[in-house]
Parts: sequence; C-alpha cells; structure tokens
Amino acid sequence: MAMGPRRGSRKRATLGVGSRGPGMSRMCSQVLAEVHRSILGLLRQITSSARVSTLLDVGCWDGGTTIEYARAAGGARAYGIEVFQDPASQAAGRGISVAVMDLERDRFPWADQSIDLVVCNQVFEHLKNVWLPMSEIARVLCAGGHLVFSVPNLASLHNRALLAFGRQPTSIRTFGPHVRGFTLGEVRAFLSAGGIFRIRRTTAAGFYPLPAAWARPFAALLPGAAHTSILWVQKIAHPSQWPWADYAQVLQATTWTSGTAALSERKPTASGFSAGILARRRLSCPMRTVPVRFLEHSPHNGKKF
Repeated sequence: MAMGPRRGSRKRATLGVGSRGPGMSRMCSQVLAEVHRSILGLLRQITSSARVSTLLDVGCWDGGTTIEYARAAGGARAYGIEVFQDPASQAAGRGISVAVMDLERDRFPWADQSIDLVVCNQVFEHLKNVWLPMSEIARVLCAGGHLVFSVPNLASLHNRALLAFGRQPTSIRTFGPHVRGFTLGEVRAFLSAGGIFRIRRTTAAGFYPLPAAWARPFAALLPGAAHTSILWVQKIAHPSQWPWADYAQVLQATTWTSGTAALSERKPTASGFSAGILARRRLSCPMRTVPVRFLEHSPHNGKKF
C-alpha cells in the first residue's frame, strides 16, 4: 500500500498547486492563510479559559507555524511530529522537540494524557491509515484537553460544481497529494466516534471562487460548502479502548506489535502503552525496526515562545 511521500508533514498541503495555474495557486494560498488565521484565533480562545503548558503540532514541517501556535497558546512548550529529516532539523533548531516518525506506522512517543493541546492542520487527507494517528492523538491528549483539526472539504461548493460536470474534485485529484476526502459531516462523525471528544466549535475557511475577504461571511454562513473545515473539539473521556483502533483491527489494516528498542526518557516521557511500541500493517508494509527518533536543540530546551 503505497502511501505517498509525506506521512507526517503539513507542508504537502500546498504541493501540486502550481500545476493548476497562477490563479488557483493564489486562491489556494489565500485559503491556507485563512485557515492559519482561524486556527490562531481558536488557540487564543482556548487559552483564554484553560491553562496550556504543552502543545503538539502533528505535521510540524520546519516549525515556523508551530512557533506561532505556541505563542498563541500563551507560550506553551512546543512538540512536533515530522516525517522528513531536514525540516524536522529546522524545527528542532527553533526550539521544538520533534519526533521524526511516520504517522501511519508509528505510535506517538509520549505518555498517556501528557499533552494539553494538539493541532492537526491539513494532515489527515494525506493518510490512508487515519485510525492509528487519531487513536494516538486521543491517547496522549489530557482529559479536558483540546484538539484543533482541519481538512479540506470534499463537499465544498466548487467540488460539487466540478462533480456536476463530471470533473474530479480538486481536494482529491489523481495527480495530487491527497488520498482521502472528508465532508464536514464526515469529519464531525469521525472526531465524535465513541464519545471521546465533544465538538466545541465548527468553523470553515475559503469559499471558491471568491477571494478571501469576500469568502469569510459565506464560509461562516455555509461551512458545509466552504473549502476547508476547521473543528475545535475537547476530550471528555479516556477509555481503555479507542473506537478508531477497534475499527482498524476489524479491517485487519493494523496490527499492534511490540518493538525491540525502548525510547529514551524525556518530558513528557514515553512509558507504558507507548514506550517502544510500534505499529505495522499486515499488507505490504513491514514492521519498522527502529524506534521513533527525537530532534532537540539544546540551547532552546524549555524555552517559552
């Protein structure tokens, strides 16, 4: 099962835009900027009433946006996940503790309920195995903690128009980086599975073909037809079993196996459920034989952004 080149990085969200011409590239950049603005607003809203000391950015790339997230979250200690070594090294140079790992194969190297706030922006549309990373997000997030989650909307107005004319939706093009499509209703159901999370707010960004400033009122009024869905959910339960992992096992898509090497200790520490435990798929993907690697830049350890 070939998964594409970027399992664990948000930068891929912009790949392939240039092939659609400068007009579409400019519109896509405007939507990404709107998504970023909306996420920062949600983070400020969350931290206005909740104390956040640790923030995890799933798909942190070079850490540039992660730093902004940490600042918006009141100076939280920043952690990140990235699949590529070079951008992960850049993120570590910015003071972020980065786990270099594959979201579709590896468990997160943090203890249960050790993270206060998770941001997962424009990542899950690139994954076939969405059940493992969703289970891991839920596991490491503290009870009462918050998740800000965004994906492109398969049922956006422009995608509906394309389908009506027999054309491929832009959010899941054959020659593109996306392998999954989520409507707003589907992502709400996905995040709400098992009653682990309570949806606090649903918002949206972008409304093709309108420019960003004109799109805001339409995205607010009709989020189900907007370009990108953005959800703020709060964890309200910490069960022993996760509904997403149960579904993966029913499909025999994922088998949990114990790794041979334990991860080094750190804050938050990897322990119990997660230490040295990796995931493998029964199909064409072999079990990974190396543990998740961390990159940290010592002069910035403990720095508040």
